[in-house]
Amino acid sequence: MLPTTNQLPTLGYVHKVVCDCLGLWNSDNEDVTFHVAATEKDQRAALRQAFEAIKKEDGGYGTLEELISVTTQFAPKETQEVKKSRTIQSYVNHLSKTDFESVDEYRELHQYITVLLSERYSRWGIAELAVNFYISALAHYREFVREFACNTQSQKHSYQYFVSQDLRLLTNVLTRELLPDDTWPDSVRDEPWPMRGFADIASQITGISLHKLHQYHQFQLEGSLNEQAWTRDFTSQQVNTRSKQVIDRLRKHNRMKWETFYPTLQPLTYHLPKAISEKAFAIHAFAAMIAHNLKANVAACGPFEPSAPDSFTHSQIENSHSIPSSNLLELLFNDYPIGDEVFVQQAPNRYQALLDRIRSLPGSLKLAANLPGCLDLVYKLEHKQFIDGAWHASIENSPNWLNEWIQARVALLAGDVQLALTHFKQALEQAMYVAGPLFIPFYIQVCAFCKSQYRLQSARNEEEIFERFYESLGSSAANYAQLIGYTTQHPRDPKTLMPRPTLPLKFRLIIKETDALAKIWLESPQLS
Repeated sequence: MLPTTNQLPTLGYVHKVVCDCLGLWNSDNEDVTFHVAATEKDQRAALRQAFEAIKKEDGGYGTLEELISVTTQFAPKETQEVKKSRTIQSYVNHLSKTDFESVDEYRELHQYITVLLSERYSRWGIAELAVNFYISALAHYREFVREFACNTQSQKHSYQYFVSQDLRLLTNVLTRELLPDDTWPDSVRDEPWPMRGFADIASQITGISLHKLHQYHQFQLEGSLNEQAWTRDFTSQQVNTRSKQVIDRLRKHNRMKWETFYPTLQPLTYHLPKAISEKAFAIHAFAAMIAHNLKANVAACGPFEPSAPDSFTHSQIENSHSIPSSNLLELLFNDYPIGDEVFVQQAPNRYQALLDRIRSLPGSLKLAANLPGCLDLVYKLEHKQFIDGAWHASIENSPNWLNEWIQARVALLAGDVQLALTHFKQALEQAMYVAGPLFIPFYIQVCAFCKSQYRLQSARNEEEIFERFYESLGSSAANYAQLIGYTTQHPRDPKTLMPRPTLPLKFRLIIKETDALAKIWLESPQLS
């Protein structure tokens, strides 16, 4: 989805943008071998088979230890698949228009893309940067979606801000992590045309002019001379037209491919000073390509003027992290070991700075003083103030999803369950990529509504009514919450098939609040 409406682009759309910025696609229809973990569907089928195996004659089941022992035998193994690179590209293009249906679909494609990146860039020594950017960029976008509540305006500027500021800063952060003792000049970070800036600095460092580089490529047409070509006489040598055209394209808003850009500049590595390795040269070149393609993506959306200068200071880069700040804090809340104490200490300030930046964007709902971040809504239980009360009354030009949510709550108070269901469904459909942190209290209320109706219908032996009318609302809300990262994900242990919840504290808190609200509604005479 293009960023032209009052919602942010979908994760599927941004996923394609990230793949395009990494230059992942070319014209080759290559066979790629993937070692793919078993799907959630296969694991659930094996788990059901294991339960049947330990079922007793009296209808009971064996112990947990017996279940784990049996599932270890039934657990589906990792499979080997051969797919065409164009098949994966088509899948990515399709999801850019339809979005991911679930976090499982996202994980599956995630496996394919990381393998493709490793296959494509291993010989250049830049595969680690490519994979790290792919993983981190999507993690940062999911955080941005979680924390950014959209108003009724077009969100094009907000999206352009994220790409031009957050993702470009991420590129510099990842480069720094791979090259901790980097001696590459800093001025490239301020270059409006990153790839041309890299070419100019590479020329300065090596002492080889771009004109002479073009002549070198012309020499190569006579035969593969490689490094020996630099010993030839360049006087009056003809300039290679193709090489010159590649360099000229670096000042245009069109995406560039690595296989076009890097071979043109790679001959300069013969003249690198000892302080700069060829791998460092390649990493900076690849970072410049990512930054160039990000700028091209921003330009394709229309004119954009950032609210801050389009450059990054040393402190910004040093204080940033490849892991989103909210993700890092949640790891800390759950006692996961974090190696670098400096980043641990900086995490709260980075998170607050993120919230401040987001709230200052013109597309924000502008509840900076009253709308907490996702972490406060969950861990400090501040979601309660948004489930009840008239906090929404002060909002002018409320987004449609918020109006639908309010109507659902009004219907609940009036005891009209069917009308509440209708408004909840419409609110959920419109809240995706719009609600920001407000999705958390909305999600808790949706889950509580579905759970109370399930218990009510079960008590009446009318479970099919729940499955027909309510189940789709709950599953759709849960799928989106997991996809964007509002709720805990439960990847299964591939050997035992038992869920391994990460961030269990967050999971327990949301379940506790959902159960409490469902109990209140279940005991309400209007809804029973």
